[in-house]
Amino acid sequence: MQSLNISTAAMRGIQQALDNTSNNLSNIDTVGFKRRVASFSELLSDSMNEQPAADNQNRNTPAGLRIGSGARLGLTKLDMGQGSMKQTDVPTDLMIQGEGYFLVTRKIKDANGALLQEENRLTREGNFKLQYSDDDGGYVLHTASGHILTNSSGNPITFNDPVGDILITEDGSVTMDGEPVDTIGLWKVDNPDELQQVGQDLFDPDLASGIAPDTKYKNALDEDVATLRQGALESSNVNMMEEMSQLVNIQRAYQLNSRAIGISDQMMGIANSIRSR
Repeated sequence: MQSLNISTAAMRGIQQALDNTSNNLSNIDTVGFKRRVASFSELLSDSMNEQPAADNQNRNTPAGLRIGSGARLGLTKLDMGQGSMKQTDVPTDLMIQGEGYFLVTRKIKDANGALLQEENRLTREGNFKLQYSDDDGGYVLHTASGHILTNSSGNPITFNDPVGDILITEDGSVTMDGEPVDTIGLWKVDNPDELQQVGQDLFDPDLASGIAPDTKYKNALDEDVATLRQGALESSNVNMMEEMSQLVNIQRAYQLNSRAIGISDQMMGIANSIRSR
């Protein structure tokens, strides 16, 4: 029965690793996507120390027989490696070079249009579009999911005119036709693995409505750990060859454990047939 438990636990973890690899491959063309790397950890193991005296003779290993219970998927670590640059020359396309995230926000309303809360999200997706917002009384930069880019204080960046020469410098300063508009906020996350992915290349920063981002995160531009590049996008850091190699390893591991379950079933069948005679 132990062999069945070990192989079953391994197949469960392998299926989760396959889901992780599938997610990486499906987002190979997603702007700013960061892949996750699956790692396994050992389950609880037992040690059998009561062995016959004859087995203790001429042993080169410590006394006791270690019996494991299999392995599980211990962690899917976020790989924060820099993705390659894709030049677009679109003035509202922004690429983060180094560490840091954009803070974007969206107002959630009820059926009557009353404001319920402001939803804050972190992202590295920089393909913004300029669109008028009735709530903010001006034109804002928003993502494909409808979230609005915020400044260094966590408030939406607004433009009075949609037509003009937008210039965004490396330190996040925004000007239109030479007139200063605002400063983009980039936020440093010390442990990105703590961020919860909520889909659409967004992460939950655990910031309640009305809470300033600098109360929890440091400004990546002030810390000199990130810069902005206008007219470019950061591609996904997923490596097709590496993911396909991982996919082959997962398939072989699944076949091995499936075969182990089949052999264990045959052995138990033989033991039952001998006992019934």
